[in-house]
Amino acid sequence: MNRYSILLVALDLLVGCATAPPPPLTADDPASPSAPEATVRPLRNALGADDLTKKTRPIFAQAAKDQQQASPTPTPQQGQMDQMPGMNMPKE
Repeated sequence: MNRYSILLVALDLLVGCATAPPPPLTADDPASPSAPEATVRPLRNALGADDLTKKTRPIFAQAAKDQQQASPTPTPQQGQMDQMPGMNMPKE
């Protein structure tokens, strides 16, 4: 008998909640059909260059240019290559 009474109380609670009318929606509620539409903001170009990027690009380009003019990329000498483990080149 106890099992049936618990089941009956649970079923009564579910039916009571299902038959209750939903609360009215105001015009300010986003779920209301009469609510105003959200404003559409234009998407910003995430891949576009912003002001800071535009300012730093010439600085980096000039620094790279100065670096290339000041010292060319050093090439390792044969004696240095023999001292590195795993870098023994075959003799021609």
